[in-house]
Amino acid sequence: MDPRTLQLIQRGLIAAVTVVLALVVVIAFIRVLQSSEQSTAIRTTTSTTTVTQPGDTTTTTSSSNGTTTTTSGAVAPAVCADEEPTDGNVTVLRVYYPCGSNTLASGQVWVYRAVAPTDLVLTTTMNEMVKGVDDEEAALGYRSPFPDTATGSFLGATIDRDEAKAFLEFTSDVFPDGVDTPEGAQVFLSTLNANVFQFSTINQVEYRLGGSCDAFWQQLGASCEVITRSEWQASLNTG
Repeated sequence: MDPRTLQLIQRGLIAAVTVVLALVVVIAFIRVLQSSEQSTAIRTTTSTTTVTQPGDTTTTTSSSNGTTTTTSGAVAPAVCADEEPTDGNVTVLRVYYPCGSNTLASGQVWVYRAVAPTDLVLTTTMNEMVKGVDDEEAALGYRSPFPDTATGSFLGATIDRDEAKAFLEFTSDVFPDGVDTPEGAQVFLSTLNANVFQFSTINQVEYRLGGSCDAFWQQLGASCEVITRSEWQASLNTG
């Protein structure tokens, strides 16, 4: 074969190889584009919803630009129903607080407190009352009007059996901020009264500070009052 023919064949082979390589590059480029498009499609925004607590819904949105979390929904509804303890050899008390949408202690909902056996039920109930609500009770919707310093602020009770009248003694630590406003005094007194008048043997109550009814009521911006059961019940109907 003469040199000119060989040269033509070589040029033809080089051209063919060049075309093949070009096709390979084009095909590879197309596959890269397709892979990128599929990857983008996979990273399209997705949402998942989880319930964090009754009434509250948290929606988490993930995207290629990051993750954002938004929370929506109503506040967890108040249960206002405590489970009665079943432990033996204890005294089970009912302690009344405002709960849920009720701003006052209505005398219709309560928390249970299991204490060591005692005959001093009124005294022990009031001691438990000024401790306020614990975390589990708060989660059920109960609220205490008493400050954290109120624990131990109840000093004792005496009862006049003939008049069905109770005298309850407190320290100044029992009073919350705002108790001298009409709203604050109403919530505060409703809690005291609901706990006292759960006992059917008591028809009147006098609250005292340092042995003085006047000193107690001065903290509320008023003068001494002896509260009767009928007055308490009437206040619930108008509250």
